[in-house]
Amino acid sequence: MSLLTHCRGLSLTGQIHPHYSKISFMNNLRKDIFMLNKNSIQPLYKQLMDIITSQLKNGTYKPGEKIPTEPELAELYQVSRITVRRTIEELCTQGYLVKHQGKGTFVKSPMIFRKFESQKNMSFSESCRQNGRVSGSHVLAFCRKSSDSLTSDFLRLAPDEEVFFLERLLLADGIPIINVHTWLPVRLFPDFDPKVLENGSFFEYLKSAYSYSIADSSRSTVSVTTASADMAQTLSLAPGDPVMILDSYMQSPDGAPLYISREYIAGSRYTISF
Repeated sequence: MSLLTHCRGLSLTGQIHPHYSKISFMNNLRKDIFMLNKNSIQPLYKQLMDIITSQLKNGTYKPGEKIPTEPELAELYQVSRITVRRTIEELCTQGYLVKHQGKGTFVKSPMIFRKFESQKNMSFSESCRQNGRVSGSHVLAFCRKSSDSLTSDFLRLAPDEEVFFLERLLLADGIPIINVHTWLPVRLFPDFDPKVLENGSFFEYLKSAYSYSIADSSRSTVSVTTASADMAQTLSLAPGDPVMILDSYMQSPDGAPLYISREYIAGSRYTISF
């Protein structure tokens, strides 16, 4: 057996659809036309930025989806193309949109940047906050199982000891970023409650429920692979897209092993600098 052993768990629903429908877009946004206040001291381009940003965050636009053209937006909101152009340029600069020459403007997948040495033990939710993103998490699987040789060796488990296996999906602005598998000794984490982790912080739960903290000396390794069909579906990628694998062997400050995690990270949406 290996770290890749799975438990039967919850299935992921709601795939990303990268197609743009002008009719549905117009229907969804028509109600927002009156939000532009030409008498406001706030410039029109900033008002339009707020509206489009809100649409990005509530799912009206999907990652990879083409947005309306500048003339269409200008007509919809009754503003000049200069105003629309500045709005689009600002949203591109902020990383929300990306222009493809000859094709149009598309919603960009969120990027999370993490400086590994100084932020090794930073929670995903904190990383999102520092990058101006809204974090989310869903528990995909949770079960109690026998340990294997790989988990037993690091976690110093007795032959008959069991571990909790936990699988979660971490999201930024509603977009899948990391599929993380975690193995925790039942002995160290009695009464572990996965429901707390639904849109909650794993690190904060360990700290509040068990008074555990993570040592800076905890060891991690990084490798690269390509997305299998199942992994592509979970992370809303195309099969063959790049995926980083971050294996972490977490210890308490006194050197005692706590748990093992393996993170499958969407390579196009997450950057680690060393």
